[in-house]
Amino acid sequence: MKIALLALFLVFCKFGVDAKRQCTQDDLEGCERMLTDYTRNPDNWSEEHKTILYCEFVRRRFVCLAHLDCDHRTDIEGMDITIEEWLGMIRPGIVKMEAFGFCDGTESTVDVDYDDPCDDYYVQKNCSVALSDYLKSRYALTCSAMLKAGPCFGYLKKLCGLPSHTPPGLSPYQVLAENGKCVLFYDSSDPVFQKQEDYRTEHGLGYFAYF
Repeated sequence: MKIALLALFLVFCKFGVDAKRQCTQDDLEGCERMLTDYTRNPDNWSEEHKTILYCEFVRRRFVCLAHLDCDHRTDIEGMDITIEEWLGMIRPGIVKMEAFGFCDGTESTVDVDYDDPCDDYYVQKNCSVALSDYLKSRYALTCSAMLKAGPCFGYLKKLCGLPSHTPPGLSPYQVLAENGKCVLFYDSSDPVFQKQEDYRTEHGLGYFAYF
């Protein structure tokens, strides 16, 4: 009886998944708009723990993609990748950042040679800080941040002789750019931009600090 019920349950789940529509560019745009709203808000910035912004940016992208109400197992509209595959690309980076303490400003839970500037800890930290600063720019594009991430991590790893893995083919962010979907969501009347000016003044930063 239990086996029969389990079989019925699996059939129901299969049809439930198969019945879902294809994930679209509009679905992805919803995530990019959400990420833009998060990263441009100074309430989410920090001068003491800069890496947190980039880590949270990546984690929120992961959560948004994971919760899209569409078929995660077929190619996204206009892209040669599924949501499941995309999530698989993001997950290792989050795990590494969390282990190094970059997501909450805590100590690393993995061994780090703090005297070695080429320790993977510093490679990850330097790029995370640079990407966090970029995301604070008024005109930052959330997909461009990820286009900058690959070369940053790759260059520093190569400079330090660390192993680096580049997945074959175009990244989903490159495809978004080629599809004309890597765009700026900007409204000059948004009061958040005055908050940015106030933040720069409060922290003694020049106007172009995050431009």
